[in-house]
Amino acid sequence: MNKFFITIKTALFVSASVSLLILLGCGGGSVNTNPSGQKNPLDEYKTLSILYGDPHVHTNLSDGDESPDFAIRYARDTIGLDWVSITDHVEYLAKSSPAIIEYYRSLPQKFDNPGKFCVLYGYEWTSISYGHRNVYTLDSNIPLLSCEDPRWNTIEKFWDALKGHDVITVPHHTIMHSNHSWTKKRNPGVEVAIEFYSKWGNSLSTSELRQLPNPYPPNSVLSGLVKEGLRYGLIAGTDTHMSRPASVLRESRQKDAIEYAQPGITGVWATSHTREGIYNGIKNRHTYGMTGTKLMLMFSVNNRIMGNEISSNSAPVITFRVESPVVISRIAILKISDGKINEIKEFHPNALILEGDFTDTQFTGDSAYLLRVELVNTDMALCSPVWVKYIS
Repeated sequence: MNKFFITIKTALFVSASVSLLILLGCGGGSVNTNPSGQKNPLDEYKTLSILYGDPHVHTNLSDGDESPDFAIRYARDTIGLDWVSITDHVEYLAKSSPAIIEYYRSLPQKFDNPGKFCVLYGYEWTSISYGHRNVYTLDSNIPLLSCEDPRWNTIEKFWDALKGHDVITVPHHTIMHSNHSWTKKRNPGVEVAIEFYSKWGNSLSTSELRQLPNPYPPNSVLSGLVKEGLRYGLIAGTDTHMSRPASVLRESRQKDAIEYAQPGITGVWATSHTREGIYNGIKNRHTYGMTGTKLMLMFSVNNRIMGNEISSNSAPVITFRVESPVVISRIAILKISDGKINEIKEFHPNALILEGDFTDTQFTGDSAYLLRVELVNTDMALCSPVWVKYIS
């Protein structure tokens, strides 16, 4: 049995199978309950850098307000992001002049500053019938595939046209577009992540942002992970049409839309602060999504970081560390198994830093684990799962 310690004056209590380090947000101290000197399960993160970015931005090259240059400089200079992706609707781009297309394709190189700031090339395929997908790639010369063109007006045709190109496609609006089932169209080699949050909707549930849905809406992100067994990394983006990445300014263009004031931000654990590092971090599912507040989230199962697939014949050991500029009100470890999702441990630290581990002694079959973080200002974060195959 591990111990759970919290230092509020002399408060001390014990809970099964968990050990924690807590730094309080209003005075107090911290206790490290794992002083054994053994290898830290989070050591893999020491070889990576956490890079914050907004992967979903529109400009006046489609239906946004400002130029791509404005949006990129806003991300870099006003918000202080490490990277951004301009994802204008390809239905507009495909009708643009060759000069505009050449300009759009030049943006990643124009603003490339490795170690300081990067632009990841992308665009949005905006199908009402098959769902919106953002495309990301290191090759800015990939074809512009509009869903208005009958050659690429289904998701199968779209993916087929991208064969031979190293790309990622990311669905979003997974609850809002209830007229199709995004989980039925799969391309595991290409569709490796999903945008669970933007200003226009929270695809975890249709309920209040902080609540876990039960039962899950049929097209929700968690429903796909749980009932369909999908293996997606999780990201968040703003989907701004004001061309202001990661901005808290409210969008005023769609009065009838679901909209949150807080932007979506993605944290990528990358091998380098380069386009390649960011792209591969997303592709490897080493990601987590946030609403508004940039926080640091480390999460591992049996020493393997978020996004990995592993095997185990014994109780998995889950380790995490969260550092936030805003007080953490709640953290929950989520477990997906047998077509269900459950919170197997929760914490209410009232702290800026929380580090701990938990052993799942109820591990009896294939499972996936992920971490949910909630802050006192109602912002939240959710990390990509670690999938654990049960070996009997």
